[in-house]
Amino acid sequence: MGSKSPRPSGSTLRWVSARRVRRAYNLQSGDEVIGSIRWRGLFGSLAEAEYRGRTWTFKRGGFLRPRVTIREAGTEENLGVLELAMMGGGVLSLRDGSRFRWERAGFWTQRFNFTDERGTEIVAFKPKHSIVRRAGAIEASPSARRHPAFGLLVTLGWYMFNLIADDDASSAAAAASAG
Repeated sequence: MGSKSPRPSGSTLRWVSARRVRRAYNLQSGDEVIGSIRWRGLFGSLAEAEYRGRTWTFKRGGFLRPRVTIREAGTEENLGVLELAMMGGGVLSLRDGSRFRWERAGFWTQRFNFTDERGTEIVAFKPKHSIVRRAGAIEASPSARRHPAFGLLVTLGWYMFNLIADDDASSAAAAASAG
């Protein structure tokens, strides 16, 4: 696992469900909305994310080699690809050569994080959801929040967290109906 970053000072970042919009979330810093993610349909993996004026699309693909492609909204060229591993982690490679690891913080936890190539944690995701709404707290040091890829990582991480939660819910439903 990567090294821990100190807890941020100032306002905490948190993902909350957007009111009246299914499969949509807002990233809040205090009362200010600084980012969002919205799936383009009730089903499927295509989503559009925005953070402080930058917009990307995310889409899961591949069966034998699962991955998530990242594009700047309105373009057809990949900005990056997150190659997924069997146990839920993966490696994000950006067009500029930057690489980040997506990993679960431990076997018995739902906490996930992105670390840089040195293993330094950039952003961590802690679920705080109820039965009817998903939400999550974001942990990132002030210096991590200034990282050039922070906006992309904080939105892509929430996208991944939701894909994992959806997959877990589908598996549980399938097991319940089979049993």
